[in-house]
Amino acid sequence: MSMKKDLVIPEEIDSCLRYVSNNKSAQEQLLKLLQEIQVTLDESMVEDSINGTRIRFTYAIAISRKRGGIDEGVIRFQYMKEIPVNYGKVPIRLRDNNTAAIAVDDTISHNGNAIAEDTIIESYDELEKGIPKLYEVLGLLKRIYFMPEDFSNRLVVDRIHRLRNMFSKDEILTLPSIDLSDKAGLIPI
Repeated sequence: MSMKKDLVIPEEIDSCLRYVSNNKSAQEQLLKLLQEIQVTLDESMVEDSINGTRIRFTYAIAISRKRGGIDEGVIRFQYMKEIPVNYGKVPIRLRDNNTAAIAVDDTISHNGNAIAEDTIIESYDELEKGIPKLYEVLGLLKRIYFMPEDFSNRLVVDRIHRLRNMFSKDEILTLPSIDLSDKAGLIPI
């Protein structure tokens, strides 16, 4: 059984508003739009690359619009993001009963549990970079919305059409933009 997580929550909305222009009107339009949509994430799949230099996160995302109390036409995407990992800098925790050993740069130090807990926090901080943020998903939707239809993948073209039917051009323009160098993307499923 997969756990679903709603992405349109107050903390994410506040973070998302930071990526929108300081124009109050644009922020109000975005807030109104966010009240009408639902973005849910399924549990992630985390994969390490063969050579151990990057981690790939994969989430199934469902986007729907609430009108009249019912969800309107759910569109599903697969969110994928790769983050580079340098295991020489990100500590790996090894534990034997009451002592903790931390392997960094091929050296092991036995300095107690406090350092091991800090190591765990550092490792989780690295993994949290792969969790999709609301502004990132909305920015990727905006990118897909304006994607040209001159390729042969019917599934992608169908999702572009469904996205254009779900959101007007004015609504999409209120969404935050993301950096083109971001190593995340949405793939239609």
